[in-house]
Amino acid sequence: MPLYGPKFPLKSGNHDTFELYEDINQQISFYLKNLLLTSPGENLSDMNYGVGIRRYIFEQNVPSVRSAIASRISSQISIYLPYLSVQGIEIADDSDDVDMGLMRIKITYTIPGDASQQLFELDAKPENNIGFY
Repeated sequence: MPLYGPKFPLKSGNHDTFELYEDINQQISFYLKNLLLTSPGENLSDMNYGVGIRRYIFEQNVPSVRSAIASRISSQISIYLPYLSVQGIEIADDSDDVDMGLMRIKITYTIPGDASQQLFELDAKPENNIGFY
């Protein structure tokens, strides 16, 4: 059985010091979520790390902005998660969601040794200007 990294938030595990992810897709989902929600400059060990999706939440819902977001996501994945082969990035253009401050992101990818496509989805929205849930 392969070993994967610790789940966040950290919790004491039954068989190891911490609870671990059970499969590679769970761990990759964590990495993608972290990459999207981290703003550039927020990670002190690498000031270029992160998409900073918060800064795009209230941008105009036009193709050029959605394309810029997808480009930033693609660029960050190629730098920080180079083992992923991204098949597509979709930024939802549903105006009802955008009017409510909701941004839906879908990333379709494959990983080495697994021919099946995986789907990562993130609904980013501000909650009381505190954070994302």
